[in-house]
Amino acid sequence: MSSDCRYLAGKNCATGAVEFIVRIAWIFLIAAITSVPGAADQLVAADARIRVVSWNISDDAFVSEPQAFQSLLRWADPDVLLLDEVHPSTDPGQLVKLLVALRPGETATWHVDVGESGGRQRGVIASRAPLDPLPEFSSIVPYPAPDKRRILGAMSPSDRANPDWSMEGGIPVHGAVINAGTRRLLAVVTDLQCCGDGPESWQEFRRRVEAREIRRLIRLALEKNRVDGVVLAGDFNMVNSTFPMALLTGPYPMPHAALIPAELYHADGVTTWTWDGRRTPFPSNTLDYQLYGPQGLSRQSGFILDSEGISPDMREQLGLKTESMSRTGRHRPLVVEYEWN
Repeated sequence: MSSDCRYLAGKNCATGAVEFIVRIAWIFLIAAITSVPGAADQLVAADARIRVVSWNISDDAFVSEPQAFQSLLRWADPDVLLLDEVHPSTDPGQLVKLLVALRPGETATWHVDVGESGGRQRGVIASRAPLDPLPEFSSIVPYPAPDKRRILGAMSPSDRANPDWSMEGGIPVHGAVINAGTRRLLAVVTDLQCCGDGPESWQEFRRRVEAREIRRLIRLALEKNRVDGVVLAGDFNMVNSTFPMALLTGPYPMPHAALIPAELYHADGVTTWTWDGRRTPFPSNTLDYQLYGPQGLSRQSGFILDSEGISPDMREQLGLKTESMSRTGRHRPLVVEYEWN
């Protein structure tokens, strides 16, 4: 979520999150090896691979900044695009218009499915391959009544009156099955509750409730559908603990078992923040993730997309400007290329 209140001054609450979740995955009897992070020009398209881009665009970047949005996606060149925190009034036709022009000279068809749940922050799944909507994600996903009462009881009067924190629109999550040739990918995108001043805060409890319900829906979808791979992406907002992501990792029905995070870096091979806190009172932080099932997918390469981290010559070649990222919001897109096992 785009509100700056999610960040605690002087702290990076997601530090060590990747290592912690990998340990959780081992408990679920998963052994997976992630490859050394690559740069954008190292991603090689192949029939056996699928490139997933996930991005918190904070409302409507493809409407307010179409040129910058399209230039960044032309660089990322996704097969699947997972957007979170999309405003419900956004016209998906505007997104399709930008996507079909990503590869000049190619006649492309994009399939777009907009989620119903999440109130002001919907999830959008776009794919070059056809996709099948799932009933588990095709309507508002409510908060369980006992949990909703507990959250409301812990909120201050001003919190309850804040429309941005209303639970009436449901949990921000969306999912669909993408038919990539003979392979079927379950793609899920979410944006967990922001903010919180500690592990006992109502915001942290709400994140855990959301993660638990999303895990339940993924389990249902896997039980009912033949799926070859799973990707769950979004803004996890882990500012108080890594427990919400631990819940999202599983366990899931066999053969999927559990998910692990794709380890991603900026072009320097060191930096991992995905939310830019510069010129704010809060530090930059790692809030956005892609989780995947290593039983069906192997991560070949990936990176955190940031136009500031590449050479001027490369920016010119891609039609990017130094400020392209800042014009589309504070979150950075995640680009991961997977290979089917």
